Parts: sequence; structure tokens; C-alpha cells
Amino acid sequence: MSPPRLKAPAFLPSVFTSGNLFCGMLAILEAARGNYLTAAWLVVLAAVFDGVDGMAARLSGHTSRFGVEFDSLSDAISFVMAPALIIHQLALVQLRLIGVLAAFCFTAAGVIRLARFNVSQKNLLEKGAFSGLPVPAAGGAVAGYVIFCFRVGDGLLFPGLAPLFLVLLSLLMISRIEYPPLPKLTAKSFRSYLAYLALLLVVIGIIMRPQYVLFPLAAGYILYGLLRPPASALLRSGRRLREKNKKTEVPK
Repeated sequence: MSPPRLKAPAFLPSVFTSGNLFCGMLAILEAARGNYLTAAWLVVLAAVFDGVDGMAARLSGHTSRFGVEFDSLSDAISFVMAPALIIHQLALVQLRLIGVLAAFCFTAAGVIRLARFNVSQKNLLEKGAFSGLPVPAAGGAVAGYVIFCFRVGDGLLFPGLAPLFLVLLSLLMISRIEYPPLPKLTAKSFRSYLAYLALLLVVIGIIMRPQYVLFPLAAGYILYGLLRPPASALLRSGRRLREKNKKTEVPK
């Protein structure tokens, strides 16, 4: 049975996408003025708009190729260009060419990831597992890192590792590692209920202590994608070994 559709104007998802784009533009302007913390918070706000526009499109059924392209172009500004500029001005500008190349690596990987997603998406309403780290998660990781550092100190912690951080995010974005999407609101499985509970706890944590929660949340999501394949392989191997032992057991 198909999920219920909300009666909403067709342009509503694009309104939220425009909010995403507006926050990304403001983040770039604030980073250019040296207001890096404000710029990072604007990237987080852009992520909120990005999540709401997709939800509005799916619940109302107003999806189109134009909306997909508009969303991707907005993501390129908010979660690729803005975070790259923030981290470059904070930690990479002193590295000159190396810093520029690290920022370009992140920018190119983000744009490639968005282009690959657009050409591979067949169903505009249904999204399976993401192939590669989603761009909003990568940009959110950079913004969350900046927010966390400014909360616990006076500036960026371990600035020398910033190029490696960007390169790691770049490789994850263009990789084929699968990352899970948000659980569907219409799903009623036990696993979905656990996901809803975890999502609720995350939202409560973000509301109460966003400076401390955002970066660990992004880091946990990144590590989940990295650790799930070997963990799944170990579980399958253990299951096959148990089945093999059961078949070779001699009945008494």
C-alpha cells in the first residue's frame, strides 16, 4: 500500500531547497568575512532545509527531474563550496598550494558524488542505500568539526590534520561504500522502530547540546559505513561456520 500523500503546492519542496541554497550562500559570505563559526552553523541550517525538502517531496508526491537537479546544485553550494572555504580559511591557507589542492579535492569529490547520484537515480520517490558518503554528511562533518572545536577551545583543533580529513571525506564520497538513508516514516518493522527511537534521541541531543553532538554524530555515521562491510562479512562467516559444524556433528 502506498503511503498517504499530503496536499501541498507543487513548489513547496523547491521553497525548502531555496532555503538550503540561501544558507549556503550566507555561509560563504560569512566565511569570507572571517565569521567561521557563524558560517558553520549556516551549513547545519542548510542541512535542515535539505532534509525537509526531500521529506516534503516524498510525502506530497511532487518530485521532478528539475527538483532533483535544483537540490543537487544547492547541495554543491551548501555542503561542498561553503565547507571547503571554511576549512581552507581556518587551517589550509597557510599551506598554500597543498591547502588549495586539499580544498579542491573535497570540492571535486563532492561535485562528482552529486553528478553520479543524479545519473544513477531511477526512482525519484524511492531512495535505497547511498553509494558513497552523502555530500550533506561530508559537509556536515566539516561544519560539526568546526563547531565542536570552537566550543571546546579558541580555534580549530589539530589544524595540521585538516588536509588528511578533507582527503578522507573526498575518498569516501567517491567510493562505493554503502551508507543508509533515513528510515521511512511509513515503515513499521522492528528495525524501523529502533531507528525511529535512535533518531529521536539524536534530535533531543542536538536540541540540548548541539555543539557536542553534531560532530560525533557525523563521525559515527562515517564509521558505520566503514565498519559495516567487515562486520557483515564476519557475521556471515560465523553463520556459515556454525551451519557447517551442525552438518558435521555425529548424532549420539
